[in-house]
Amino acid sequence: MLANTTPQYAMRRSRRRLCLAAAGLALTVPALRAQNTARIRLVIPFSAGATSDLLARPIVQALERELGQTIVIDNKPGAGGLTGAAEVARAAPDGLTLAWGTVSNHAIAPSLYPNPPYDPLRDFTPIALLCSVPHVVMVHPAVPAQTLAELVALLRREPGRWDYASSGNGTISHLIAEAFKATTRTFSAHIPYRSSAQGLPDFLAGRVHLMFDTVVVSRGPAGDGRARALALTSAERSPVLPSVPTVRESGVPELRDFEASGWFGIYGPPGLPAAQVQRLNAALNKVIRQPEVDAALRQAGASVIGGTPEAFADHNRREVQRWGALIRQIGVKVD
Repeated sequence: MLANTTPQYAMRRSRRRLCLAAAGLALTVPALRAQNTARIRLVIPFSAGATSDLLARPIVQALERELGQTIVIDNKPGAGGLTGAAEVARAAPDGLTLAWGTVSNHAIAPSLYPNPPYDPLRDFTPIALLCSVPHVVMVHPAVPAQTLAELVALLRREPGRWDYASSGNGTISHLIAEAFKATTRTFSAHIPYRSSAQGLPDFLAGRVHLMFDTVVVSRGPAGDGRARALALTSAERSPVLPSVPTVRESGVPELRDFEASGWFGIYGPPGLPAAQVQRLNAALNKVIRQPEVDAALRQAGASVIGGTPEAFADHNRREVQRWGALIRQIGVKVD
């Protein structure tokens, strides 16, 4: 049978194709709109009240307004941040599950644990590097050291008597303390907690003697006399603790090159579409420069960074190499 090639038939067929295309578009547009308005889950792999949680909240509040989407914070602490981050590594790449990433769970813990549940470079999509914070070498007032040099002398004189709290195995507070011990050839026992929010009460009660935690956590007790801040691990002093010298200024020769800071950013699951990455990156870069968010971060002691996803990926690669090399050099073990 010959095909119908009359002009009338061709017009009817064209109209039918247009109707089908319109129907497909009608289905697609609401789907895309729904994806851009559905609730986002941000997994923070540390406890509520920890540094990550405190820094994320002003950013999340502003990001909700910028995106027009509800963002739910889901705190999933454990294993130096590996537990929560692993959930995002396995999530669907739809932009609705994101990870709050840190130097701990994206550069340190995967190199420290023998069988990490993900590869920090392969199993995530970097979206934006947000901010960084220095750490504070802090002692309980009962510790007889007024300066960092006096603390080093005390630890050498009484090895094993003084212990330190960290926010968990594989976190940057753990690694900074271990690097400090290795550099100064001192010893203090490691008491890991699930977060700094859990370790701080024991430290303030004098049950643990030292902490190497972020300025976000340390500024309160150091400022009101519940703890003594001896030094900052950053290259420069912090505006929120201006009288506290840096480790480099401490007068301890072995520590003249000592520097380490924590950093924080947002990741998606692997395979997150480029359009989603660019949308989120643009929104995050805009949000962290809003006056109220910038002020909240700086008041907490953080420095705003921002930048492209590509720059964040390069930064992450360098940090994995840096901390992995340090872990191998000083032989840090999980306690």
